[in-house]
Amino acid sequence: MTDLLHLPTLLRLARQTLADPREGARFVMGLSLPRGILMQFYLLELVLSAMSSILFLSLAPVPDGMAIAPGTAITYTVFEGVIGLIIAFGAFRIGQGFGGKGSFEQAFALVIWAQFILLCFSLIQIGALVILPPLSDVISIAALALFFWLMVNFVAELHGFTSLGLVFAGIIVSMIGLAIVLSILFSAMGLTLV
Repeated sequence: MTDLLHLPTLLRLARQTLADPREGARFVMGLSLPRGILMQFYLLELVLSAMSSILFLSLAPVPDGMAIAPGTAITYTVFEGVIGLIIAFGAFRIGQGFGGKGSFEQAFALVIWAQFILLCFSLIQIGALVILPPLSDVISIAALALFFWLMVNFVAELHGFTSLGLVFAGIIVSMIGLAIVLSILFSAMGLTLV
């Protein structure tokens, strides 16, 4: 357990997960971390993500006449936290609806692990922003593609599914459904997503 707090160990595990996402998912689920510990890791990851966002926003070029609101990074982090919980619950519940066998704690652990790997990519993106700014956009697109790749493999391993194509289709349909529900909910509250 203490090895999980050792950065070189985490980076080695992240590299192994990128090479074989399903094996990485098996390792993370095999830890059988209780919900309280998972929540602590999740909050730590969100704090580190907020710090990363603040650093990125302070380094990113801003078009003339445009200002970034002071609470942007915090708002983004709260949004990221809520979305992460929705993804974990959706991966658990929707997967079970299709005969999956994973638990919420396992789904939550996998979401936290995916977010940690993306946090590493955001630090690489910050480095690119300083050294070669156009590369930062490429890294951002690669990170989004990586998130989908990880989640497809993680959900498949979580529930014991064999078809990555069907898992990917399930994730896309679920996201469209969630977007419609949120759009209706926001409209009912008089809010807009844009």
